[in-house]
Amino acid sequence: MKVLLINGSPRKGNTEFVLQKIKDKLEDSELLLLREKNIGHCEGCLYCHEKVECAVKDDMEEIRDKVLNSDVLVIGAPNYFDNVSGLLKDFIDRLHPFYKLESLKGKKVFFVFVGGGEKEGTKEYLTKSNYGFIKHLKLNLIDTFCFKALEANDLKNLGVENEIENIINEIKEVVE
Repeated sequence: MKVLLINGSPRKGNTEFVLQKIKDKLEDSELLLLREKNIGHCEGCLYCHEKVECAVKDDMEEIRDKVLNSDVLVIGAPNYFDNVSGLLKDFIDRLHPFYKLESLKGKKVFFVFVGGGEKEGTKEYLTKSNYGFIKHLKLNLIDTFCFKALEANDLKNLGVENEIENIINEIKEVVE
């Protein structure tokens, strides 16, 4: 099964650290760094209600193909004011062409959230902020994992290998 890991952080830091560690242990996987892509804002034009494409032409065309052709999505994001980064929100909004056709229905999803506050709060608020994304695209949210970190390299120094290994094992259970 193909696993697509999506990093919604605008910086190279804790979210990417966790996702890279996961990717390194999964055979058929790819890490997509949204910060390296040209992703415009959804214009709300509803063009995608008429066609299964977007009026905005940018890297989301390629990214949507990767999402569609994956079996499992592992979506990572930092906690910005109890929500995901604007970069990840643009990505989510631009998946709207899949809404009408239900092309992603049942696709398995894991969230990996990193925030400076307590893990419980990060999990609660970011899960709530992504409720509509999961519900309306009819995705299958398998699990959500959270880490407490603020500075760019905090997790490298905190010894979170066991927590990351648990995530890898849970993903492998779904993949196998």
